Amino acid sequence: MKGSLQSALERWTAAGLVDAAQADRIRGWETAHGGERGGSHLAILAFAFGGLLLVAGVLLFVAANWDSLAPGARFALVLAMIAVFHAGGAVASRSSAALAATLHAAGTGALGAGIYLSGQIFHMAEHWPGALMLWSIGAALAWGLLRQWPQMLWLAVLAPAWLWGEWFEAQPPMAGWRGMDAMTLGLFLLACAYLMASAPEAREPWRRTLTWLGAIAIIPAAAAIAWSDFASLQALDEARAELGTRGRMMAWSLAIVIPAGVAWILREREAAWIAVAVAWGLALLWVNPRPDSGELLLWLLYALGAVLLVLWGIRDGQRLAVNVGVLAIAFAVLGFYFSSLYDKLGRALGLIGVGVIFIGGGWLLERARRRLLGRIAKASP
Repeated sequence: MKGSLQSALERWTAAGLVDAAQADRIRGWETAHGGERGGSHLAILAFAFGGLLLVAGVLLFVAANWDSLAPGARFALVLAMIAVFHAGGAVASRSSAALAATLHAAGTGALGAGIYLSGQIFHMAEHWPGALMLWSIGAALAWGLLRQWPQMLWLAVLAPAWLWGEWFEAQPPMAGWRGMDAMTLGLFLLACAYLMASAPEAREPWRRTLTWLGAIAIIPAAAAIAWSDFASLQALDEARAELGTRGRMMAWSLAIVIPAGVAWILREREAAWIAVAVAWGLALLWVNPRPDSGELLLWLLYALGAVLLVLWGIRDGQRLAVNVGVLAIAFAVLGFYFSSLYDKLGRALGLIGVGVIFIGGGWLLERARRRLLGRIAKASP
């Protein structure tokens, strides 16, 4: 039994919350069954790491011997690489669900490599987003057949990557990031939709996977909104004129409709809250490219978005959303300090200020975070 639970039982017994007989029964049950959950987590970690190494090793072997193979042998090797992983997953499903999910996930990963290698074998026209589309379709079919969370993770990453790639290729040459404001907003909204996946009454593994993916992506996606308009107004207007009104209207429609549709599938009526994220993202895009608005309003908007994320976590009972929101508040404060105050204070005072922010601000944020999580724990059944 873990030492943390042992010490907790001692505190509960001393406080009169449980009696000695109940504490002994809990100790006995945890001694008999407590190691099962930890072992499963260790197995999943080992399977995931082993799957990554297995796919990397197979691809390295194929790349090393690629030039010495005939086109027919290359294509047969690509098909065999995909088939072996999925066949192994089907066989392993009888004994270990985790091992089967790992092999099937490796098979979906090998599918992407097979698509690109097939294009090279047959000298197909170069359009790399099309390969991502085919890979996404394969991941969607795998999810429909297997209902395993790694397949949902593949689909949740590949489908946005395909849409982003199509819009990037549709831009004029040398446009860079100047016309990507719609796509960056769409990725941010999609991260918000993913973060909404875990409802209080629905805690399936694939929903938790989407929630974690949204939590990881939401802060970089919010920062990318500002980067997408990191250019002069004249350059932005020129890029938008080259892209065309119809193309930009289609991009903006997809950037809002697709995340809203995903949120509706995941949470139905609760998806209406995605409108708050839409308003926040549009406000950030309106403020950022205007030099007369100043940096203060930009960082205030980031801080407001972080606070809204914390409030959503409290309302929805999501500890992860609260933690990410608190982290976003810290990033907003540090970003404002380094962009607006650090150079004005000088090197010595600037470093002192950083230390004060890390120590004092970290203590205040951690204290607030614990209180907020305590409110969620009290509200949860």
